[in-house]
Amino acid sequence: MKTRVLSALVGIAVLIVVLNFFETPVLNVAIMLIALLAVYEFLTATKISHNKLLSAVAYLVAATFPYIGLKKEMNLLPIFLLPYIALLFLILLRTHKDTRVEDVAMVFMMSIGIPLSLSSAIYLRDNNGYTMGLFYLLLALCCAWYSDTGAYFVGRAWGKHKLCPQVSPHKTVEGLVGGLVTCILLNLLTAFIFQKVSGYLGVPLQINYLRLLLISPLASLISVLGDLSFSMIKRGFSIKDFGNIMPGHGGVLDRFDSVLFTLPFIYATTLCFPVAAV
Repeated sequence: MKTRVLSALVGIAVLIVVLNFFETPVLNVAIMLIALLAVYEFLTATKISHNKLLSAVAYLVAATFPYIGLKKEMNLLPIFLLPYIALLFLILLRTHKDTRVEDVAMVFMMSIGIPLSLSSAIYLRDNNGYTMGLFYLLLALCCAWYSDTGAYFVGRAWGKHKLCPQVSPHKTVEGLVGGLVTCILLNLLTAFIFQKVSGYLGVPLQINYLRLLLISPLASLISVLGDLSFSMIKRGFSIKDFGNIMPGHGGVLDRFDSVLFTLPFIYATTLCFPVAAV
């Protein structure tokens, strides 16, 4: 537990440093590095890393995503994806004796899914401005980490009914409920504090607490889906953790699996069901 807490504190310190440069390319670089580490962990876990050509293409794509805009007036994503799909098919045709179709499919899914999800942090900034973008980014992170923390402690204290024993044997129904309630309550508290601090700094932020109340449980459940999804991958490849870069937590994917699902979800809510306005 001590190692887990110390590792978390170091992670929080790094996060604070990055958020201090939220409006600068530092955020893009940070997202790129996290995406590259996550893709590396996935390729290593699935043994696809032995295929040097596929791996190199996956890393190149992961490094590029944080610099592709998603604004309506200049959406470069389709222009980027279509040549990438063609390139993967060319690689498969050229190396079909040594390359499995399943490996190409997994590379395509993860080399797009991981960096695209993480890049939602950049889209939140670019499409909402500094104050609202920062609020939404914190909300996405909090939804994942509040849920995980609440589920961990409630599950350890009162967990009796297994949630999904064949995928994640330690998760319980009680922990799921505890994480959901924790997420709702702490999201409301975090939003209130952010609103007060923002107002004190001269940037009044209006938060729709009813919408936040409706979004929080959905985000909590989605974060659990992310956790279970990557746990299933680990089970499928008989590994305990994706890496060991964060002692007590595992690898980047072990820490960000839930965030990979909450970030795009919160980004989607800003487009059709926003909870904040300046």
